[in-house]
Amino acid sequence: MENQLYSYEEACKLIQDKELKMTMKRDDDYNTICQFGDNGSILNVNTLLFNRYQLHATEKDFNSLKRMAESENLAILLRENDKDEIEDVITGYEEVGSKAILFIKNGNRLLQLNDTDKNLPHEIIFFTNENLDLVLECLCENDSYKPKRAVSAPVVKITKVVEPELTDDEIKETFPEGSTVSHTKYGQGTIKSVSAGKITVEFEDASEKILSAKICIKNKLLALV
Repeated sequence: MENQLYSYEEACKLIQDKELKMTMKRDDDYNTICQFGDNGSILNVNTLLFNRYQLHATEKDFNSLKRMAESENLAILLRENDKDEIEDVITGYEEVGSKAILFIKNGNRLLQLNDTDKNLPHEIIFFTNENLDLVLECLCENDSYKPKRAVSAPVVKITKVVEPELTDDEIKETFPEGSTVSHTKYGQGTIKSVSAGKITVEFEDASEKILSAKICIKNKLLALV
């Protein structure tokens, strides 16, 4: 079973529950980020396409999170200097759902993330919901990410378009059971069943994935072959 990471909405709810001040930004469901404080670190939650979380970190957050991860025996400092080498290492940890937290000093320069703020030089990458919780707990210690109690801070609300739920019969009209499909990430497979809004697909590598029909249809992640 694949590593089930939080969706963007679930991650935002977790951040709100910890009373961290953030600004939400999203672009067609593929570029989904939260920026802490006014000009703080940025968390990229692109878990529709990747099994990872990525933090573009300030110097302060990079150092505090590295100390935290070292105390939990989770920290791995990547020393590769080539972009392709770094991405290969990240993919290796991602494929196994590693519990490690990867630290890439000056990762913005190495990975050429030109659209990221220049005051966020470092990259931190991790692959589990448990580590997301550890990272957020550590960020809670950064006073600049906490709303000032003396002044009424605006409440961050998630504006979510409510879409009608699809029935299983409606889903089967688009993706019949037994049909061959292609997934943008997992490749070609066969639909085994449709139940309770979920599509079970057996892929060519014999792995079986349970996918949300709504997400697959909305983001065009699944197509009949």
